[in-house]
Amino acid sequence: MQQVGTGSRFWWRALDAHTPRPVTPKSAPRPVHRPFHPHAVPVPTHSFTLQVPRGDRRRRAHRKGSKVSGLAIVFAAVMAVAGSASVIAFTLSDVSVRVVQDNARHYTTQALVGAGFGIDQVSLTGQRYTLDSDVFDALDLANVKTFPGLDTAAVLKRIERITWVDTAQITRVFPGMLNIEIKERTPAAIWRRGDKSYLIDATGRTLGPVQQTNGWALPHVVGEGASEDAALLFAALSRHGELQSRLSYAERIAERRWSVVLKNGSRIELGADREVEGLDHVVSNSTLRKALDGAPVVVDVRTAGRAVIRALATPTASLAPLNSGRGVQQP
Repeated sequence: MQQVGTGSRFWWRALDAHTPRPVTPKSAPRPVHRPFHPHAVPVPTHSFTLQVPRGDRRRRAHRKGSKVSGLAIVFAAVMAVAGSASVIAFTLSDVSVRVVQDNARHYTTQALVGAGFGIDQVSLTGQRYTLDSDVFDALDLANVKTFPGLDTAAVLKRIERITWVDTAQITRVFPGMLNIEIKERTPAAIWRRGDKSYLIDATGRTLGPVQQTNGWALPHVVGEGASEDAALLFAALSRHGELQSRLSYAERIAERRWSVVLKNGSRIELGADREVEGLDHVVSNSTLRKALDGAPVVVDVRTAGRAVIRALATPTASLAPLNSGRGVQQP
């Protein structure tokens, strides 16, 4: 074995020679015809093995890693460009889908209208104080033109949010007609708030302003919060018809309790959340009933099991009608 050169060391080692085998006539190889190529590199008959020192191996691996990093950067750039192109293509396809959907809806609507499923007429009944325009706005006929496109549940919710409407019913009549039947709320009292008056129903819902010459034979409630809590007071008064017939108005005190004013000017002071107990106490006590029949007095039953009768320091002012204002008038 011979050392070549003074730099890196290389060793050349020839492989062991093949042991010759006798060739018999039966197994003589047939000649192989290979095409001649002028640039073909001759393949050596005997191969050899090249051994590289460890230091050179590390340098080769480092150079290979640099090539891989460069390829990764190029691949990432290509993928970024491809991703941007895909986003643009997706946006364009999304716009195209919307156009197709709009055209499909248009042609579908035209076909339904031609088949008699379009909304051509609307019949509205049962309304007295409800404005027709409010109902038509709730129908949204500008965007809904066919029976299948009408969301009945959503339309009913919008109609029943109108101030005077209690319930509503929608019926489809083929071809092309909607029947809407409305049941309106019944006013239960007149709520005086400052210098204005409003009609309210039994649940305390405000129905609308009321005129001074309104013609409504309804009880009056006064004060902040009176409309929301009037239902509980009216339920308690309904248990005692004779006392209810003498009611002039009820005043809400500090949004906590009621002061019931009778037509003769007497007052019944009720405790907070004690409307039923206080009125039952007054009606069941003969002394209290007689006191309310005479000159104006104050009967205080705010405390449970205790009643106090005292004279009025000043006469109770009656509920005077409004001098001005416009609103709902009973026909």
